[in-house]
Amino acid sequence: MAPTDHAPEGNLTMIRTQTRFKAFFTFAFVTLLAVPVARSAAASESFTSAGQTPGRPSLAELRTDDHVSLYRKLCELNENWANRTPDFKILADAIAIESDVALIQTHLKLVIDQLRSADVGHLSVSQLAQRRAHLRTLQAYLQAGRFPQNVLAAVRRPVFIDPWGTHCAVGHLIATSGNARLANAINREHQLDLLRDIKTEGLSDWQRASGLSLDELALIQPTYRSTTLTYPKEIEALMLGDSDAIVAGIESGALAVDARCGGKTLLHFAAAVGDLKLVKLLVDRGADLHAVSNLGCDQAELAKGGNQTVVTVRWNQSTAVTRRGGMGIGTYGVVFRTEHGRLIASLFNDLRGGRDGLNALDFATLPTSHYGYGLRRSIYPVRPGYQTGAKPTNEVFETLQRDRAAVAAWLEAQGLKTE
Repeated sequence: MAPTDHAPEGNLTMIRTQTRFKAFFTFAFVTLLAVPVARSAAASESFTSAGQTPGRPSLAELRTDDHVSLYRKLCELNENWANRTPDFKILADAIAIESDVALIQTHLKLVIDQLRSADVGHLSVSQLAQRRAHLRTLQAYLQAGRFPQNVLAAVRRPVFIDPWGTHCAVGHLIATSGNARLANAINREHQLDLLRDIKTEGLSDWQRASGLSLDELALIQPTYRSTTLTYPKEIEALMLGDSDAIVAGIESGALAVDARCGGKTLLHFAAAVGDLKLVKLLVDRGADLHAVSNLGCDQAELAKGGNQTVVTVRWNQSTAVTRRGGMGIGTYGVVFRTEHGRLIASLFNDLRGGRDGLNALDFATLPTSHYGYGLRRSIYPVRPGYQTGAKPTNEVFETLQRDRAAVAAWLEAQGLKTE
């Protein structure tokens, strides 16, 4: 009720008091609303300058510290975000990113949102159909959450196809659209290159037919954190084809026949590498023929990695994942120095936590990943990274398969069956 000349003095006092309280609470509310914006501004000077880069989100769009942090990570993952505005409203309220897999999935989710809202009026009927198919494929790819491992460079780099055959997002789109040969050719010539630097014959034709622009494909392509995989020296030697250290350890008693490394027994390792002599020695010394593997570590441990990650597979304890910088991080790791070592490493899956519930016969019969390209280290100039090399022969692969088949036959003769 508005005050009048005839209102009692007590009522006027009460009304004035209420008005003051309303003004105070209004001021306090406005001040609280301004705090997140001020904190976000302090978090990143690049977002406070008057001259914004075209397409870069403004402070109003990056409303929380979480948004600022996520946007920075996206720009590290793919520099093309620097000139685009991701729509964070499509994400769940909790957007804290705890792993590189989660970051890549978030990146792809935001990319798909942009692709779906893009102007496609200039595309033909065929291009539109292919574009829709590629978006469905990309959605399934992000949900599967299986992305390349960067064991090839010491910094974040694209990896078109990793040594285990896992394709990057663009490589996956190309390969699953009936163009696996093109994907493999790109990998041979430009495995660690950004999309705009790829000159492989056939890519331009595929891109035009795909209904996706070069800019859109460049936005899709993530970079991957550096990862180094290490094992105890005896296991590394065995994976490279030398069992002397393992045998010496068993003979001296330094190694127990039931010792485990990354959740796998010595018998599992011997069976996987196709070392029948070592398999027989272990069984003769009392190794449990029926022992099954367990995971070396869980997803929570794997999530501890950063842009430069070291996965350390250890004796009789869980696999450790650490962040570390400096030279050498991201270079292969000893087991990747030879084709034999790379093939064996593909069996154990230790970069993704290992394998659970497999016995020695399972490890002797697991299919290895074999690719028609090799990798050689770039020694000079001194810098991290690898480049594609001459195509290797199948001799190593075929010899390994024969040796593993001999182990499998012997294990079956002992009554062992696959799990």
